[in-house]
Amino acid sequence: MQTFKDVNSYYIGIDIGGSHFSTGVLRGHPLELLPDTILTKTIHPDILAYDFLHEILESIKFVCSGIQDQPLGVGISIPGPFIYESGTSCIAGLEKFEDFFGVNLKHFLATKLVGIVKFPNNISFLNDADSFALGECHLKNLSSKNVIGITLGTGIGSGFIKAGKIVTEGQELPADGNIYNIPYKSGKVEDWLSTRWFLRSYREHFNESVKNVEEIAKLAEGKPEVLHLFKSFGHHLGDVLSPIAEKFQANSIVFGGGISKSFPLFEDAFYSKCENKPEIYISKETSQAAMVGAVLYLISKESRLNSKRNTAQFLMPKKGFDTNISKHYNIYPTFEISSGDIHQNLSDLIQQLPSKGCLIIDGYQGTDWNHILTLLALGLEKRKINFLTYDICSAYKSPKEIEDMLQPFLGGLDPVFGKLYSGKLNDFFDGELLERLQPKPDVLNIIYGCGAALSKWEGVLVYIDMPKNEIQYRSRAGIVYNLGNVLPEDKKQQYKRMYFVDWPVLNTHKHQLIGAIDYFIDGQYFDDFSWATGTTIHEALREISSNAFRVRPWFEPGIWGGTWMKENFKGLAQNVPNYAWSFELIVPENGIVFSKNDTLLEISFDFLMFYDSKAILGNASSVFGTYFPIRFDYLDTVKGQNLSVQCHPTPEYISANFGEKFTQDETYYILEADKDAQVYLGFQEGVEKEDFKEALYRNYQEKEPFLVEKYIQKFDSNKHDLFLIPHGTVHCSGAGNVVLEISSTPYIFTFKMFDWDRVDLDGNPRPLNIERGLENLDMSCKGNVVETDYISKPVLVDSGKYWNKFNLPTHPKHYYEINRFELETQVQIETRNQCHILNLVEGSEIEVLTKNRKIRINFAETFVIPAAVGIYTILNLGSSKAKVIQANVKPEFCETYNLKNNEIK
Repeated sequence: MQTFKDVNSYYIGIDIGGSHFSTGVLRGHPLELLPDTILTKTIHPDILAYDFLHEILESIKFVCSGIQDQPLGVGISIPGPFIYESGTSCIAGLEKFEDFFGVNLKHFLATKLVGIVKFPNNISFLNDADSFALGECHLKNLSSKNVIGITLGTGIGSGFIKAGKIVTEGQELPADGNIYNIPYKSGKVEDWLSTRWFLRSYREHFNESVKNVEEIAKLAEGKPEVLHLFKSFGHHLGDVLSPIAEKFQANSIVFGGGISKSFPLFEDAFYSKCENKPEIYISKETSQAAMVGAVLYLISKESRLNSKRNTAQFLMPKKGFDTNISKHYNIYPTFEISSGDIHQNLSDLIQQLPSKGCLIIDGYQGTDWNHILTLLALGLEKRKINFLTYDICSAYKSPKEIEDMLQPFLGGLDPVFGKLYSGKLNDFFDGELLERLQPKPDVLNIIYGCGAALSKWEGVLVYIDMPKNEIQYRSRAGIVYNLGNVLPEDKKQQYKRMYFVDWPVLNTHKHQLIGAIDYFIDGQYFDDFSWATGTTIHEALREISSNAFRVRPWFEPGIWGGTWMKENFKGLAQNVPNYAWSFELIVPENGIVFSKNDTLLEISFDFLMFYDSKAILGNASSVFGTYFPIRFDYLDTVKGQNLSVQCHPTPEYISANFGEKFTQDETYYILEADKDAQVYLGFQEGVEKEDFKEALYRNYQEKEPFLVEKYIQKFDSNKHDLFLIPHGTVHCSGAGNVVLEISSTPYIFTFKMFDWDRVDLDGNPRPLNIERGLENLDMSCKGNVVETDYISKPVLVDSGKYWNKFNLPTHPKHYYEINRFELETQVQIETRNQCHILNLVEGSEIEVLTKNRKIRINFAETFVIPAAVGIYTILNLGSSKAKVIQANVKPEFCETYNLKNNEIK
C-alpha cells in the first residue's frame, strides 16, 4: 500500500462549511495542497442530504480527473455536532443541514467511490476547528509548539494542538476542547464572538441591517462609532482567550474564518486583555488549512495499528471444529438444527433485502457497525439500490444527561461494583431527536445501532448478536463504546458499566424484539458473517429447548491460574501464561452455537431463555422467570497459586447494594487435585471478627505479614470432594486444584480480603474489598462445625442394577441441590419438571439420549437438560465407571418462594 511518505501519494481533502464546501487534492511528502485542483461550491442550508452527498461525490470525481493516480483516501473537515468516528451528522435545530440529522455520510461515499479512490473505505472525519488548527500547524511549521486554532465566523470554533497532535481532554482545556459554549457575560461565548453578535450589535446601534462582517469592516474606515464595535469584539475575545491560552501554555494562536480578516481592527483591543502575548497568526485560507488538517488526521489514523481484538484466544471457527479431537473436551460444542439453513455469505442476505422502504439493523454492544454497514452498502450498490444510512446514536441524550442518569448505578471510583440499572434502553435517547429520524421517500432507508428499533420504523428487522467474550476482547482493544458513545480509558470501569448498565438494558431490549426479528447475524466475525432467518432461529430455539445441549465455554488467564486446562483441553491457545477460569455455563456470558451442514452461528443463551424459559426451567420458571439460576465454571490452580481469601454477600446486602435478586452461594466440587492440594474454609475455633479485621488492615496498611492459617482452617482436597460455601463463608481454593464451581448464577460478587500481597497480570494491584467482606462474614462458620456442616457427605439415595445415585447434601442456604450418578452401563433419569445441569466428572465419554436425538459428552464437559425433556438416558461409552454430577433448583425452594408470591420477572 502506498503511504503518506511516498512523494506521489494522493489524498482528497474536503472542508464543509455552513454555506459552501471545498474539495482539493493533496500530495505528500511533504504534504501539500495542489492549488489547481481546488473546487469550491455554494450550498443552500436547506439542501437535502441525498442531493448534497451527490454534490460531494461529483466534486471528488472532478478534482480526481486532473491527477495521474487514484487517491488513497478522503479526509473531511466538518462542523459539529457530529459523530466523527462513524461519520454521522447530529446537526439539529441550527437552521442548516436539518435533513442530514442521523445520516451516515461515510457509508454512502465509501460505496460510490469504488474505482475512484484506491481504498474507498479509507474516509475519516474531523471537527472543522480541529482540522483548521492541525492544518495551520503543518503549514506554518508550528508542530513543536502548543497552538490554539480559532475560527471566527458564523460561530467560534476552537482546536488545541500539542506536539503536532490534536488534544481534546485534560485539565488545561475547556470541556471537549470547545470554547463556544463556555458561560460568558449574560450567555455563552458564541453569543458574543460570532457573526451574529456583529450583525445584532450593528442593528442595535445604527438601526439598520447589513449582510456580513466584511461590510461592517468597510464602514469602520473613518467612522469611530463603527470601529468601536470591533474594539468591543476584541475585548470580548481577549477576555475569553487570555486565561485559556495561559492555562494551555499556548505559544501561538492561529485565527481563521471570515471575521479574522478584520483582525487589525480589533488587534489592539485583544492584546490589551492579554497578560502573556502569544504569537498571533492570521490564516490566509481557512478552508485550505482545514483540508490539509483533515488529510493529516486521515494519515495518522491510517498509520495507527488498530487490532480489533486484544486477546490470545482464537476466534470461533466459521466451520465445524476439528473432528480429530472429538474424543477430547470440545471447546466449540454445537447443536445441529433440523430445519432451515445457516448461511455464511453476507451477499446472499443482501439479495433478500428490500430495495425501498426501511431496513432496521439493531444489535448488541461490541458490534463493528461501521464494518458491517460498509459491507452492506457495497452490496446494495452492486444491486444499484439508492439508500441512506442513519445512526441511531445521533438521537442519544447529551453525555451530561446520561452521566447524571447513571451516576447512582456506577459505584463511583469503585473498580468492580455498581448497581444494576433499573431503567430501559429508551432512557438513553432524546425523544425529540428520535422523532427527527424520519425515512425519506424513494430510497432504502437503513437505520442501525443498539436500539435502532426504537425509531419505530416499519420494515425488515435484522439483529446482530455478539458473544460476551468477544465484547470484552474488543473492549480491551479500545474499540467498544458504552451506551451513550462513551469510550473510557479504564477497561475495568468499562466492564463495570457494561455489567451493571449496558447489558441489562440491551437484554431487556432484545427480549422485546425476539418475536419480530427477520434475520439474525452472528457479529463476532470480520468477514463472511454467519446469518439465518428469524424463522430458522425460532425453530432452532424450539428444538433445543427440548433436547440436551452444551453452551460454548470460554477461557481466561489470571494471576493464580494453573496449567491443567491448558494441557488437557485441546485447541486452546497456548501462548498465555495459564488458564484460571473456564466459563462453562454462566448464562449472562455464554452463547449457544447452532450448526447446519458444518456452518456455525452463535447467539446468546439469553435468547433461549427469552424464547421459552418455562421449557428450560420448568417449575423453577415461576420463581426465576428468564433468569437462569445455576452456573458451572472451572477454577484451575494446578501448578498455579492460591485464590484470594474471600467471601460473598448476604441476600440482603447484594439486593440493597448491587440490585441483584439472589446472592452468590457457591460450592467447590474437586474435579482433579494434586496430592498435597488443600481448600481454605471457615474460621479456626475462637477467632473473633475484630482480631481478624485488625490483622487484615495491618497487612493492607502496614505490610505486616498476614498469617492465614492462624485464622482460617485448611482441609485436604481430593477428587470428588464437595466443599459448601454459602454466603458469608470465608474461603479460597489452594494451589493444585481443578475446582468445578457449582453456584447460584451471580458471579462477580467476590469480596477479596487478602490476596497474598500480589499484583495482577498487568502488574497492577488487585483491588481488595476488606470492609465489604467484613460486613458479610458469617462468624459462626468456625471450629468443628466447618467439617460437619460445610463439607458434603454423599448419601446413597437410589440405585439400579448398573448404577447408583448419591445425593451430595448442600447447605440449607443453597437453593440448589447436587447429585452424582455413578454408572457402569446406563441410567435413566427423569427431570421431574426441573432443569438439570450436568458434568462428566469421571470417565472418558458418555452418550445422552433424549426423545429426539443424542449427544456425546466427553470428560469434564458441562451440559444442560431442559425441564421439558422429561426422561433422558445416559450411556457409559468408556471402559471404566462413569460419574456424572447433576444440579438443579431444590423443589422445596420453589414451593416456599412461590408461597411468598415474590416472583422474579
